[in-house]
Amino acid sequence: MTVVTTSRKPAPEVRTLARDLAFSIGAEYLTRGKAGMGDLFSFEGPVLIVSKSGPFFLIQMYDGGEPAAEIRVRSFAVEERAGAIARGLFVSDRSVYEALKDHVDVAFAGESLTGNRIVFDGTQRRRYTLKVTP
Repeated sequence: MTVVTTSRKPAPEVRTLARDLAFSIGAEYLTRGKAGMGDLFSFEGPVLIVSKSGPFFLIQMYDGGEPAAEIRVRSFAVEERAGAIARGLFVSDRSVYEALKDHVDVAFAGESLTGNRIVFDGTQRRRYTLKVTP
């Protein structure tokens, strides 16, 4: 099973982003606490770590203890979702799609999204739009 967690001392917006990301892809959210990287890698399946690094948010993916992908997010917006919930990630950047497709529920949105974006639906009628840096 895929696990989503945060850095050890996350800001509230990082924690909320990680929880809703886990919800969207059907993963388990794990409160990090004092768990080290070895503890995280003991889980079966991919591990996503959401953190804030300077002006960027960072989503690091590990599979089998090895780095599989790293996505830099410049910013994100949250809006109220209208209509039915859509599960999974919708990605407009081909390289991000290729990095994620073997590990999480992701769909290539292509021309339907402008720019380098990741869109997903979280809990409580939230829709996230992440602006990815190339």
